Order: sequence, then structure tokens, then C-alpha cells
Amino acid sequence: MKKYKLFSKRGGALIAGFALMASALTSCLKDNGPGSVDFSKSPALVAWQYHAGSPVPLTTKMLGKSTDTTGVEVALSVASITLGSNVTATVALDNAGANAYIADHPGSHILPSNLYTIPNPVVTIKAGQQFAKLKINFKGDQIDFDQNYILGLKITSANGAQVPSNLNAAILVITLQSIYEGTYDYKGYALRLGDNQLTGNFSGASAPLGTVSKYAVSFSPLWGDGKGFIAGIDGTFLTVDPATNKVTAASSTNGTLKEDAGYNNHYDPATKTFYVSFSWSTPGTRQSIDTLTYSGPL
Repeated sequence: MKKYKLFSKRGGALIAGFALMASALTSCLKDNGPGSVDFSKSPALVAWQYHAGSPVPLTTKMLGKSTDTTGVEVALSVASITLGSNVTATVALDNAGANAYIADHPGSHILPSNLYTIPNPVVTIKAGQQFAKLKINFKGDQIDFDQNYILGLKITSANGAQVPSNLNAAILVITLQSIYEGTYDYKGYALRLGDNQLTGNFSGASAPLGTVSKYAVSFSPLWGDGKGFIAGIDGTFLTVDPATNKVTAASSTNGTLKEDAGYNNHYDPATKTFYVSFSWSTPGTRQSIDTLTYSGPL
């Protein structure tokens, strides 16, 4: 349902939809050419935050902890950029909107009410500000993330601004984020076993490690100048034992990868670094030594 699709990141400016809604609320204009619309007389609008990109439901990631929390951003749109007084917006659950989304996305479910709390349904955009966040607390350690849970939210009223009826509904998609997810700086080299001849050497690349499960992340090969690469293959998972920090690797498409018996595959939580090694035949037996150090979020 298009009505419930939002953008998930803040951009440099609000999308033209705000401007179009604002202009629709002004008096009819005979000349609608570029530069002819006087937005200075447009009312202030409050709605869910949009970004100039592809429309998608809002997504929140959590670590599966009892203290998981998120902030869903509400935005103010006004010709003067900000106002000299506070604007408040009241938010309520929108189960009708959630059910409409589920009808278009079979397999999704409304998050049970005992797994989250909204401490304050009134969001205040303070004078001189453009944004504020609706705080939601989750019992992430009790959520079954395989259930594809969502929450439907709706801005029902506002004080100090108007609520456009086509921008007041949001679908919040609830997803798990592995504590190991992120962008990693990669260094590695590969040797041909038997004569230890160097067959690949690479550094200075970034490797995206995405969430597979709470303690597992995925990665794909990295190539540079036709020689340097990470030894994994498409569909490779790195799984960390949180008790020992031991790392095991497997492929979703090619079975278990053979790890080098003489190398201590592990994760260092102090430096947020993976140390992994693989041996494989393509042709001939080879071994890679790969280091991935966390550099930032995806």
C-alpha cells in the first residue's frame, strides 16, 4: 500500500511531496510555473521523515537485547525552515494500516504489545528545530525475529502545525542486527600450499558483513586488480561463539569450507577484528590468511 511507504534515512531536504502538500493548502494560483508559487504563506506541516530516494517502509535494527530502543523520526516542514515555538505531534498505533501492509506482505505479523513500550506518544519538535523522535523500547531478547514483525504508527493530531493525511502513516519493520554487522577494513593474502608461493595479496578494501543471525554475518569475495581477494565464496557465513570468540565458517551454497587446521580462527572483541583462514582447491590446494577490522556501520 503506497500510503504506508516511507523513506528510512534523512536527506539534505524533505521531498517535494511536502512542498506539493503545502502548496495544495494555499489559495488557487493561476500561474503554476517555476518560481510562481509563494510558499511563505504555506502552513507548517508535521509528518514522518522522508528522504529523496526510493520509498521503503521504515526499518529499525536491534541487537536482540532487553534494552533495545529506537527513535522514529518526525519532521517539520515550513517555509521559514524552523519555527519560534514548539510543535507537538501525537502518535497512536495504526493496526488497520498494519493489517493492510500484511495483506500485501504475507508472512508479516504485528508485534505483540507485551514486547514493546512507547513511553510518551507525544513528540515535541522544539522551537528552532526541524526534527524529533518517537522513542520505542523493545524486549529484544524475547522477540522471535523470524516472525517478520511490524508496527503500524499514525500521527493523529498536532499542535502548532497541520498533519497531511497522506504522510501521517508509517510501517515500522523490526529486524535483528548482529553485533558483528558492519563495514570492515580488509587485509589478506593467499598462498599455494606445497611451495608457499604467493598467489594473491590485498589490502585497503572494505568488506560489508551483513547480518545472518544474532551471532553470524555474511561476506562475499573481494577482488582487486585481478589478484587480491578474500578467500570466501558467495554465500559464506562467519559464525562467532560468544563464549569463546571462536569463528567457524560455512557456505550456504557450497557446504562447509575447509578451515586451515593450523590457524586460530577467532574474533577479537577488543579490536573488533576477525582473523580467519581457509584452504581450498581452484586448482591445487591453497590457503588464505584474512583479517577484517571493523571500520563503521553498513
